[in-house]
Amino acid sequence: MLKSTPWLQYELPTVTSDDFPELRDDTTLYEDNVLALLAQVHRRSLSFEPIAFYGSSSFRMWDRMAEDLNELRVVNLGFGGGTFASAVYYFERVVAPLKPSKMALYFGENDIFMDGMTVESTFRDFLRLMDVVRRRLGPIPAFCLSVKQSPANWVYADEVTRLNDMIADYCSRDAYTTFVDVTACLLGENGRPMGRYFKGDNIHINHRGYAAWAAVLMAVPNLFTAEAERDDSLGR
Repeated sequence: MLKSTPWLQYELPTVTSDDFPELRDDTTLYEDNVLALLAQVHRRSLSFEPIAFYGSSSFRMWDRMAEDLNELRVVNLGFGGGTFASAVYYFERVVAPLKPSKMALYFGENDIFMDGMTVESTFRDFLRLMDVVRRRLGPIPAFCLSVKQSPANWVYADEVTRLNDMIADYCSRDAYTTFVDVTACLLGENGRPMGRYFKGDNIHINHRGYAAWAAVLMAVPNLFTAEAERDDSLGR
């Protein structure tokens, strides 16, 4: 069933923090990371209408994000262990005060690999996050990065593919949301993740992996350059 509002193409479940009591009861899993993140953000002189990269440790560990993307408006809001559920829970504290002009989202790995969630329940939490984004920030451009495949978690490859397909389908139905495939650039000819892009844990990507991601993200229309500006630069 589709909503009639211009930017919500799914019937998104309205959500409050009361939907996640287990996160309120846990004072260590995310809190230290989030407090450190908030302190770092408050120390920075952020640009007007920043581009928020909100995600799990795959964002948090990207310590040269702004330099690699050649974009000073980027603010890295990654926190370790992040899931779609925790993203909803911390949204009001971490993202909303910044009033970002655009968002890039990366969650899903920990949901399936660490929390033992099904693809369906993970996707439901993704919809809850999109509900919060739209209700709090309106129809800003949102870029949903695919969940990457990794050597250590290859046993979950089918689940990751299904989740990515579901998120891609959602994005295809929404004019303000774009699916960005950051998985294919890490795969070899045999369709499996290449070890040279990963750290020793075979889960997190290294500087080569981030360089591959940067190349993909910098080519995405409207992520860093407005469409009108992009057209002018191409002489259209």
